[in-house]
This record gives sequence, structure tokens and C-alpha cells, in this order.
Amino acid sequence: MPETLEDLDGIGERRTERLRAAGYETIEDLRAASPRELAVVEGIGESLATRIKSQVGTRRPGTAAAGTGEPLVTPEDWRITRREAVHLEEVAGIDAEELVGETAAGVQDRLELRVDWESLFFRRVCGRVVKPDPETGDLQPVPNATVHVEDTDCSFLGYFPEPWPWGWFFPLRCRREGIATVRTDECGRFCVLVPRWEIDRILRFRRERICLPEIVKPDIRDVLDDLEVLPEPFPRPPGPRPDPVPYDPGEADVTPIPIPGPRASGSGSDLAALDLDDPGAVERVGEVLGTDLAEQLQAATVRPNFGESTAPVGELLDRPAFPRSMEPPLPDDVRALPEMESIGEVVDRLPVEERHLQRLDPGRFVGPFRRCRDVYVPEWVTVLDVPDITFRVTQDVDGDGDEETIYDEGFFDVRWDASPIPDVTLTAHGSALSVPTCNAPDIDEEECEEPKLVTAGLMPLTSSYHDASSGYALRPNRPRPGGFPDSPRASTGEAPYTGTLQLHGCVRFEDAEYYRLLYAYDGADPVPFTGLEWKAARLEDPPIPVSPDPQGWYEILDPSDLVFPYMLLNWNTRRYPDGRYEVRIQLGDGSKNVVGESGDVAFVVDNSRPTARFTGIRWRVAGASSWTELPSVCPVVRRPPGEAIEIEVSYAASARHFRDVRMDMIGCGGGNPVRKSPVDRADYEHWHTDPADNSHAATEVYELPASLPEGSYSARLFANGRAFNPAGYDAGPGSDWHYDHVYSWSHPRRDISVVTE
Repeated sequence: MPETLEDLDGIGERRTERLRAAGYETIEDLRAASPRELAVVEGIGESLATRIKSQVGTRRPGTAAAGTGEPLVTPEDWRITRREAVHLEEVAGIDAEELVGETAAGVQDRLELRVDWESLFFRRVCGRVVKPDPETGDLQPVPNATVHVEDTDCSFLGYFPEPWPWGWFFPLRCRREGIATVRTDECGRFCVLVPRWEIDRILRFRRERICLPEIVKPDIRDVLDDLEVLPEPFPRPPGPRPDPVPYDPGEADVTPIPIPGPRASGSGSDLAALDLDDPGAVERVGEVLGTDLAEQLQAATVRPNFGESTAPVGELLDRPAFPRSMEPPLPDDVRALPEMESIGEVVDRLPVEERHLQRLDPGRFVGPFRRCRDVYVPEWVTVLDVPDITFRVTQDVDGDGDEETIYDEGFFDVRWDASPIPDVTLTAHGSALSVPTCNAPDIDEEECEEPKLVTAGLMPLTSSYHDASSGYALRPNRPRPGGFPDSPRASTGEAPYTGTLQLHGCVRFEDAEYYRLLYAYDGADPVPFTGLEWKAARLEDPPIPVSPDPQGWYEILDPSDLVFPYMLLNWNTRRYPDGRYEVRIQLGDGSKNVVGESGDVAFVVDNSRPTARFTGIRWRVAGASSWTELPSVCPVVRRPPGEAIEIEVSYAASARHFRDVRMDMIGCGGGNPVRKSPVDRADYEHWHTDPADNSHAATEVYELPASLPEGSYSARLFANGRAFNPAGYDAGPGSDWHYDHVYSWSHPRRDISVVTE
């Protein structure tokens, strides 16, 4: 974020002077102004005013978090609720009635000599509101939604069925009091400064309840930890683990439970910690989170290149493991509660009074949560009056001026015991208005002398980045003439595009009221893109729908309230066949007569995956003259006792746009086979040497010394394509697109059983 007017891009000294002459001395002045107010300043105009607003943002309820730009609930915004006042009366001796409605900042001086000094501080809790894209599953930001910060006190009926690793909570009675509200920014982000005395209130309650500190909505890290894919933070002591502590309801309110230690968030160490070399790890992850996500994790963690960003991995691990609540496996009688004439039998089984059970709705639940792993708990348990700070999100999704609720599952969202507290991800309902991206290029209006495409995502379409004739990006995933991942790169390459492309360009010209984009596929006649709809982020209000007419014409919108006024198309290339597209812009007048046209820019699209397969596997006793072929299904090696053996693996990999392939062989814990000397590196890895190098085949021999135990050994292939996406969430912009990143892959594996006869 710019700190002074001189930091603004594309303004210059003369325009800076004119802004100051008009009374805009600081960035905060610009943030408080509307685009229309800035547009009347001499030399600014609507387009540049919109660009200035996209850089400085808009002042909403609360101010921006220092150095981040996220809207922030400050101590001046935090209104003390009655329950918080009662807590402060207990710890500080101040009459609760004097505190209700005060701000957190306003009571600091009265608390200073009455509470522990650490309780006077604040901790930052940041988050974002997102919605999964129904086609791709990507998390899209929800801008200009209202996040309601609430003091919540709930009683729950907990359900922890055996042998499930998860638990669920059914709210019985909840009381909520509003503390403050904050609007999400164009990326769906927000922050809250939470008083330490409030966090202490929550943690004190949880410390007194067995395993309640463990109850928090799980992210993907938690699932990987439960599957023992992530290592433990401290080595286990030798010997068997102690048995879990028996659950004693009589001590549930007094037994302290340790709070987990610091939890890193989004760090590069997560990449090194992931242990997806375990032959069964991908399958275990896939069973819980789905095969596609398991393969994404494996692709992101397989031998990254030096200097490659680990941020996408951290972002992936931080995602909620269950963006939508998972249905609990309820017994039939509990599921039928609303229709039952008598609930007497159910009351006898559940630890809750009948008057509370009357409120239980089997269809209203929160979860799943990780089951307590250190103590035994009963299948049903009641937890009363649990304090928390929760979030509820609203947005005007139908344009009627009233905001509708788009997120209300705000229980156990925040890991209050973590240090630092990781970001909170609130997954909104399907009705929420989300936008495809919160990143866009900074286009200077002086570039727009004629209609043209300027960028794909954040990457410029100028000749040093993109070949407009061939349709390839020149910098990502370049060839390495030496043939190996650490060989020097060629000066340029040919990387096709994959996924959803945001195309940005220039269409605002005199007499132009509409625009459309046409494409010619593999030399065919040009036809317009039709049916591609999205939501455009606005500076002040919820996103506005952008949709074409049947001929592909889009209305040219007023740029003064748009966050990204140059975005022209949200092109999901997966809807279209792979191949070469020549794309051009057409401008239309009020009657949609063509009044202008750009030149063609080609794009090669490739959403395919590489093909990788084992072409043959055979074995022999080390030094023998003949080999024994192994079947492709359930291969078994029967080795003689005390003998070393050799396993020969042949493989082939290819792709329309091949990048690299690597093969290795691992064991199941007793040691890994070793490559037979002399080793030819080209037998186990290859990086494409030029754009025409789109396949590789080789044979490698591995030795299993007699000391290696019998068991399962796995031959693995890692084949990657060179297609990429310039949306900018990875390391592309930071490296000026001189980088390597994987978007398409194929990772087959062949498990071989070795038994000693």
C-alpha cells in the first residue's frame, strides 16, 4: 500500500501537486474520497481516479490494518458486551454496569492497575470470506460483505461416535451480543484487534474442560497430522504410547488440559515437513480429502526447484478441510426427533434435560471437529455456556438494499491458543457474491491509445513475455538444454496456458458502448465468446454481475466504482478444447455496430495431463545372467534367503507440452533400494531440452541388498507438463515470470512385494 502521494503509480509530480491543491494531502484523504470527487480534479479524470482508488482502497467502518490494507476493527470500535463486563468485574473489580457499551480503548486506563499487564494488549485476528467456485473448486474472495463480530455464549450437545475420528456439536441454546462490524475489502479480507482479557476469558473456560482446547474447525494441516503425514513437533519417547486418560465426568470442570503450542501458518517449513513419500500417504489423504487434493499436495511437494515459492503449499494447507459441514452418522431415533411424538427413550440415552432436548434440531449441527485423541469421551456429552468470539457475515446478494446472511456457522473458527493466531477462513453460502480474482494489473490509461489486450492475469502480453503469434508464454517453465532440473535455462520457452484466464485490456473509447471478444480456434472463422459470466468487484458495494448478450456483447461499465476497470473476460479454458486461439476485441456503438477492433493475440491452451507409465519391470538375483518378468498386477518377487537382488524398471512419459519426468524407488520403512552403479542420471530424470522435446523413455536398475527386509517396495514416476496460469497466486509476478511451476502432472506408482523364501 502507498504511504504518500509520491508512492502512487502513474501519477507524477504535476498530478500530485494538483491533488494537494484540491485538498488531498494524504493517502487517508484519497481513501476517504469517492472516485467521482477525485475525477473532477484537473488532470485526473474518471479512469485515473479509479486507478488511484484501486491503489489506496476505500475507508469503511473501521480503519485499515497498518501495513496490510485489510479493514480493521480497532479498540475504538470494540463495544464491551454485558458478558464481557461481568468478566471484567470479576478480574478487575469494576462495576459491570459501568462497562457495558464502553469501548475497549476507553477502559484501558481503568484496567491498567487492576489486571495483569499482558491483559491490556490486543491480538490481531485476521481472516477472509470466500466462496468455492462451483466449477473449479477454487476459493474466490467475497468483497464488500459485512462481518459481524459477536460475543457468543452457547451450550452444545456433543456427539463423538466410535470409531469415527471426528465429532459434532448440536447447539442447544445460544446468546449473541454484537461487538462491532467491518466490511471486507476487494479480497474478502478483514482484521479484528481482540483484547487479551477477552481471549483469557475464553481460554480459561476451555482449560477447565477436558479436550475443549482441541475443538476447532480443522484445516488440511490437521487432517495430514491425524494421518501422520506431517511429523510430530517433538520426537516421541521410545516405547509404546501410554493409554489415553479415562474420561471422568466428575472432574470435567476442574482438570486442566495443556493448550497446544505455537502453530506456524503458511511457512515454508510445511513444505519440507510433508511426508508424501510414504507409499500409502496419498491414498490416506485421498480417502479423507479427495484424490484431486491429495495429488495437488503431492505435486506441490515433490522435489521443488531451488528458489521456488512454497506459498501455494502454505495456502493449500491453510484451507478448511471441510468447507461445508459433514453430515454426522446419527442414530435413527435421534435423526427422527422432530417427528417423534414421545422423546422419553431418547432422553434416557442423552445427557441433557428434556426441555433442552426439545430445542435440538438434528439438521443444525457444527462440525466435524477432530476427536479428542488423548482421553476417552462418551458418545454423547453436554457442554454448557461455552464463551467465544464468533463471526457472522451478511451481504446484499439480491440488490434490494437489505443484507442477507451468507455465513452463520461461526463456532470455533479461531485458534485462540495459537501463536501467532492463523488467519480465519469463512466459507460463505452459495448465494454469496464472489469475484474471480482480487489481483489485477496496474494499467496506465496512456497505454490505451487503441483497443487491445494488455495482460493475461497479471502477466503482460508484450513481446518479451508472450509471443502473440505462436500463442505461448516465453518465460515460465523454460527448456534446459542440459536435460536436467538444475541445468541452465534457455533464454525463452513455449509454455501454454491452463485454467481460468482473466484477460484485461482497453475498450473505453468515444462512440463505444459495448465490447466483445472473438476467437478463431485452430484457424477456423472467428466467433464470439458467449455465456461467460462473472462478478466484478466494486469499491463501495457488493459485486455487480457481468454477462453478455447472445452475440457476446458486454456493456462497457462506468469505471468509477470498479476495482478492476480493465478486466474484459473471465475465460475458463476448461470449457473449451485444447488448442490455439486467436483472440481479438471488437467495440460496438449503442446499436452494437462494430466501431473498432484490435489485432489478434494468440493463446495456446492445454488442460491435459501428461501420460506416464511403466513399460516393464523384471528382477534377478544380483549378478545373475537372466531376468524374470513381473506381471503388471500384484507383482511379487520371491528372493532366496541372504541374497541381494536387482529390479529393473522401464518407463515412458510424454505430454503435449512436456516439462520433466523423474523416477525413483522407495521402501516401506526398512530402507530404500539404491541405484545400481554406474549410474546414468538420464535414466532416472529428464527436463525438456527444447519445445519439441515432449517425451522421454528410459530404464533404471535398482539394487536391494540382502539386509533390506521383505515387504513392499514402490517404483514411482513424477511426470509434469509445462502449462501454467498467470493469475499471480504463485511466484510468477515476484520473479517477473522467470520461474518454474507445476499445474499438470501424472504420478503413477507400481508396488512390488518382496518376500524371502
